[in-house]
Amino acid sequence: MTSILSASGARIRGDDHHHLFAWIEALRALQPASGILAVGIEDPEAGNADDVTVYREDGTREFFQVKSSVDGREVVSIEWLMAPSRAGGLSILQRFFNVWANDSSGQQRPKLALVTNRPPAADDPVIALRDGRNGTVASRLREAAPKSRAGIARKKIARHLSIEEEELLTFLDDLSLRVSRLYDELKEQVWPLMYAAGLRHDEEALALGLSIVRGWVTDGKRRLPVEEIRRAVAPLERPGDLPAVSLVIQAIDRDPMPESAAIVLDWVDLFPGPEPRTRRRPCDDGLWNRKFRPELQEAARKLRAQGHRRVLVRGYIRLPMWFATGVELGRTAGFEVVAFQKGAPWSSDGKVGDFPIRVSVNQGLGSGTELALGIAVAADLSEDVLTFLKKSVPEVGRLMCTLPETGPSNVAIRSDAEARAWALNTRDTVRKVVRDYQPFRIHLFLASPHGAALLLGHLWDRMPPTQLYEDLGPLEGYCPSFTIPN
Repeated sequence: MTSILSASGARIRGDDHHHLFAWIEALRALQPASGILAVGIEDPEAGNADDVTVYREDGTREFFQVKSSVDGREVVSIEWLMAPSRAGGLSILQRFFNVWANDSSGQQRPKLALVTNRPPAADDPVIALRDGRNGTVASRLREAAPKSRAGIARKKIARHLSIEEEELLTFLDDLSLRVSRLYDELKEQVWPLMYAAGLRHDEEALALGLSIVRGWVTDGKRRLPVEEIRRAVAPLERPGDLPAVSLVIQAIDRDPMPESAAIVLDWVDLFPGPEPRTRRRPCDDGLWNRKFRPELQEAARKLRAQGHRRVLVRGYIRLPMWFATGVELGRTAGFEVVAFQKGAPWSSDGKVGDFPIRVSVNQGLGSGTELALGIAVAADLSEDVLTFLKKSVPEVGRLMCTLPETGPSNVAIRSDAEARAWALNTRDTVRKVVRDYQPFRIHLFLASPHGAALLLGHLWDRMPPTQLYEDLGPLEGYCPSFTIPN
């Protein structure tokens, strides 16, 4: 049986979506080094795009319109964006354009964004041109031939706005279409932002946060300076726990909210593949150490120069990159690191639990002077690594593998305290083997939760030069990735 939401139910769901997004932007303003002065909610000064407004220190503004649909069949298309409002008023595009054309708050034009749970129309010639990095269509729309479907649509949109096509493209440079932003997916973005702001990050805390936003709306507080936001959220603070600055790294996919981070590294276009699960190897193997590692090092230098010591690492990346990030944000360099693992923060600082590991394989392979390590939690690596070493790395003379004492499992590590214990025990076990075997180089293969890989890299000091390997998938073996010098 199909249930149809009433008008009041649809309005409540739309308000929930709107309030959740406003809460996200309030949290973004609280992030260290956010550059945000205030957040507006239905601010009259925002004109026709007044759902949420972000006021920045440089004088520029960002305008967000949040549109929630109760029917999954309703899509984002150019026709929908140009349709008049239900009351016969301006279309969404006309309202955005009026705000953009009339804004004089800064030296740069404002940034505009439509945030909606509607999916993109599969056959729309303009929506299909969205850039995966920022949700804009202008770059590829410029290239469309005049008589192509996109070129004809470009002319139609310009006529709808009563402007020339060149001005349209300049306007569209600043308009991001953030489609398919479902309520539950927005919630997933909330937890690390609440954590990084030094707040509790559970369902009760989120409910309180949303009630704060509703209170702002009903009390008529349309513009909230950061300090007022900070006072409002004080009851949600975690006592004695410092905020964390965010570092976002994008390799196999893009983060839905990179603008909330102090530093963003974007390498997605360098990893070929139609979807994240197939993106394992960059287009040039030299990029691991020629580009990715130097940029990680530069990010660490910037964070240190800005006085940040506690770093929340986010992003869609594979295990060698998590490990290498932990190395560059190492404990010996004065950093503490955090990653969210299935909705829970795994931090390098805190109590250490109990998590024994065992050496599952300790096998000589010949006369080579180098050591291979298969460090595993989720799966036993020994057979795959052994096959690869015999075929591709003859300089390795010994293979050692470790597993949890209870055996490999995707849920072996149950908490951040156990993750810290795993990382410490693994590091100490490796150090003992290094003392005994004294290898010229370590070849490191990982199968662990990404948060555990970050914590292990964070502790990886007093080790020989380490060559990391990327898993290329079933039956495909491995390829060398980062090289960590001694």
